Amino acid sequence: MTARELRERTVARVRSTMTTAMRADPHALDALAEHNADGLDAFTLPFLRTARTLMLATSAALSTIITAHRFGRDPYDRMVCLACGTEHCRTVRAISDVLTAYDIRTHPIDRSEAWRRADAWYATTVGHPVLLSIESFDEGFIARPATSPPSVPDRVLIIDRNTGALILWPDYDTATLIGQYHAYKNGTL
Repeated sequence: MTARELRERTVARVRSTMTTAMRADPHALDALAEHNADGLDAFTLPFLRTARTLMLATSAALSTIITAHRFGRDPYDRMVCLACGTEHCRTVRAISDVLTAYDIRTHPIDRSEAWRRADAWYATTVGHPVLLSIESFDEGFIARPATSPPSVPDRVLIIDRNTGALILWPDYDTATLIGQYHAYKNGTL
């Protein structure tokens, strides 16, 4: 795995962790803490009450670090970590190793999360919500606007199932989109 691929995989794991924490119901966690308050020790109860916020803050902090440690070309046209100036970023490697040690994995995006991400993207890009259809396939989801907004003509989004990444594609038929995306993921496009 290249250093750049390691960074992408690490970004996906951090995003997945953040998404999991965002989707957790804080009221349900509070109810769980209250219902079990008598059976929990003095350290577990406050941890349970703050676990979601702690996970969100930690994921945001890791995202900030990983954003600084992105890859680009140096003055000699080598692909390097722009923060470290090296071809193999020790910071990203260390974060990846910690996530591996604690068995932090990506959690696949489901249909509702794909819709939420596509809806947010179109609302931000177009300036208002857009009616969308979401089609599922093995590697992700295809989000098609019911009518193409003038600022994004004949374009659809593919939401990667494992990373949640959004990629804008021409409005091909479903089979062509799936084939093109598969080739893109395998580096043959």
